[in-house]
Amino acid sequence: METSRNTALIFGACAIAWVVIVARAYTNVKGPEDFVVTVSQPEVQAFARDQLGALQKRSFAEDVELCAIIFEDSEGKLGSTPVRVGAEASCDIAYFDEPGMAPVASFHTHGSFGEEYDNEVPSLTDIQSDIGSGMDGYVSTPGGRLWWIDWRGERAVEVCGEGCLEQDPDYRPCPGDRINREFSLTQLVARNDSVAADC
Repeated sequence: METSRNTALIFGACAIAWVVIVARAYTNVKGPEDFVVTVSQPEVQAFARDQLGALQKRSFAEDVELCAIIFEDSEGKLGSTPVRVGAEASCDIAYFDEPGMAPVASFHTHGSFGEEYDNEVPSLTDIQSDIGSGMDGYVSTPGGRLWWIDWRGERAVEVCGEGCLEQDPDYRPCPGDRINREFSLTQLVARNDSVAADC
């Protein structure tokens, strides 16, 4: 009788200790909503440029879009989720909910060059997705351009022009296509609805 009582007390103490350990671990893990993002937009942009620069060749060779999310961890360091392989003209970035990491931007390539696509500027879907997610985005193009999608300003801004990143060997510039240094959401809607430039 005494042995079973001691066993019950030991199991009870272990259960209480386990609850305390789990509760402390849970309260010590910072979620994305629990800390303030400290990295600057230029730091995120430089990180995105490096990531996209490293993905261009693969994106061209496989004729797919590649995408991921940039996050800041609880130490203030930037990282990215594993790169996801999309389709020829799309890439589905998975929902991001990782403890201790705050998502700060998305990035994706625009795949290989194709005359049937308006792939030298961010698409209407690109900007609408970033606005909807409340997160900046970065897009690289077959012509080697890098774009920043400013979700708050609802605009796409060219960070660097044709050839600043690796170009698809099949890329051919279109002399009749006017590519602004910046597009508002309204301008991208109009571009999306207009007839493609004659190249």
